[in-house]
Amino acid sequence: MGKVNSKTIHYSLKSKKKQRQLSTNSFSSTSTTSSSEVSHSSQEISPNEEELFQYVDNRRFYKWNDYVNYVYPVDHDETDRSQMQHFMYKHVWGRNFSSPIEQELQSDSMRILDVGCGSGTWILEMASEYPNAHFTGVDIARLYPLEIKPENVSFAQANVLVGLPFPDDTFDFIHMSFMLFAFTLKNWEIAINELIRVCKPGGYVELMEKDIFWFNEGPFCKAARTVMAEELREKKSMEVVITPTLQKVLSQHSTVNHDEKVVPLGEWGGKLGKLYRELYSWGAKNLKNVMIDVGFSEDEWNETVDICLKQLQERKGYDKIHRFWIKKNEN
Repeated sequence: MGKVNSKTIHYSLKSKKKQRQLSTNSFSSTSTTSSSEVSHSSQEISPNEEELFQYVDNRRFYKWNDYVNYVYPVDHDETDRSQMQHFMYKHVWGRNFSSPIEQELQSDSMRILDVGCGSGTWILEMASEYPNAHFTGVDIARLYPLEIKPENVSFAQANVLVGLPFPDDTFDFIHMSFMLFAFTLKNWEIAINELIRVCKPGGYVELMEKDIFWFNEGPFCKAARTVMAEELREKKSMEVVITPTLQKVLSQHSTVNHDEKVVPLGEWGGKLGKLYRELYSWGAKNLKNVMIDVGFSEDEWNETVDICLKQLQERKGYDKIHRFWIKKNEN
């Protein structure tokens, strides 16, 4: 790939293929299907779980296979970023969900599931706000707290792509967010169908996602974003403009409700825009491993991120965050 700068953009897919060959990675076929709640510290890794990971530059990443496709590192730094991202988006939306369940959350019969819960930030906050309801979080990595947590919270290690360890029609509300870099395009339909399976008739399934798509972007941003999308699609089967797919898959089950919020990218948007720019830079640079894997050098990727954020600031760029929710049919 040629030198990246703001005037000369060497981001043609054809020229990129001529300039380099993508090295092929071998991935482990190990996956986890544990359905029981573990009792040891969330920072401990069992021998079986350790087989899921590889280490790059002293950071822990999942080995890819048909059921594990997460590209972000699994470590404290990424946990800190995702927690900050949660609080920023809660500020943008004003609350942690959009489905019409406010009254139901006051009931002690209400059961809520968060899929891909990570460190449990969403679950723990919701459980404190709605102490009568019962909350369950699942994730393939044990980053969630197991000892110090509200009485109305439980966690379990599980992989939605393998199958959730719950009977049909178990939960009244199911939440899943920010899985853009955790699923391939094929994974999305598998995951959504599994959410629908464990949702009670008349219950709600809600997804929150964002596309890698910028408004008021300049020519460099558009070129870099396009190449990123093409390379991830070709080499990793990942789609970074995912919201049309979510609407299509959800619509196969029920009427889709959709809301969106605009989020400024850069200091032009005040404190929110400045924070979002910092989070965007942090998140983009935590993607370094996969972007090197699809053909960027480390220097090229870091420079690409910096130039894009500078251009978005200059042009008052922004993106959108989306929520989709459906009510499961009762018949």
